[in-house]
Amino acid sequence: MSLSKEKQKLLGRLRHPRLRGREGLFVVEGVRGSREFLNATLPTKPRFALTSPRLAEVDGGSELKEILVAKGVDTTDLSDGDIQAWSGTERSQGILLVMEEPGSDWPPPSAAPHGRFLILDGIQDPGNVGTLIRAALAFGADGIVALDGTVDPWNPKAVRASAGAAAHLPLARAPWGQAREWITHQEIPLLVAESRGTDVREITPPTRWALVLGNEGAGVRPEVRERADAALSVSISSKVESLNVATAGAILLFALTAGPELPGLS
Repeated sequence: MSLSKEKQKLLGRLRHPRLRGREGLFVVEGVRGSREFLNATLPTKPRFALTSPRLAEVDGGSELKEILVAKGVDTTDLSDGDIQAWSGTERSQGILLVMEEPGSDWPPPSAAPHGRFLILDGIQDPGNVGTLIRAALAFGADGIVALDGTVDPWNPKAVRASAGAAAHLPLARAPWGQAREWITHQEIPLLVAESRGTDVREITPPTRWALVLGNEGAGVRPEVRERADAALSVSISSKVESLNVATAGAILLFALTAGPELPGLS
């Protein structure tokens, strides 16, 4: 079966960040991510899927095909070569899913179970963003806020790196001014990750928090640092200059979910 010109043009637009944002759609590749988004807990739905014979050879591929049929997803069967031409990976798993972007209204839900949020400030690498989304879900965050200057969290590379976690964790975009007002109104302690901050192992985490992770090179912007209630760090060996922001962020998220309350910040 051939791919319609309409879908070809749409896939072409989804390769460009600005055009993708206007469409309100994003691309999911791989069996795991596709399965998670087809069973998403966030309000989203599939627009269409592309599959190839390769899908039947991949673990979970046959089951995914059954899910596509059961949900009535508009599916086009292509050759392995044809689907590879639209893939962003070296070797497609035989599935490419176009999804509607979940609602990302601001502010985050006030009735969040714990009041724990991850804020991304100017992070540029989509792989880091996707990994942090995955870590935030793993360690019980209630949502993520991508500040202005952060790479598109629905970038194909970010979606792949999140391994489907973005299907289950609310993600909003907002300028810092709006985020600051909401954090202040909700009386949520603002924590920033900084190399000169207090070792996270030396504190008792607050019950509620908003953790800000900054740009890979510059860190958090000055106005965020000035507003912070505390700066936290991950102490490492002097043999290593620094940690990747996704690695450091995952460690901080783990540590912040380990205890009840940090005196003076609750």
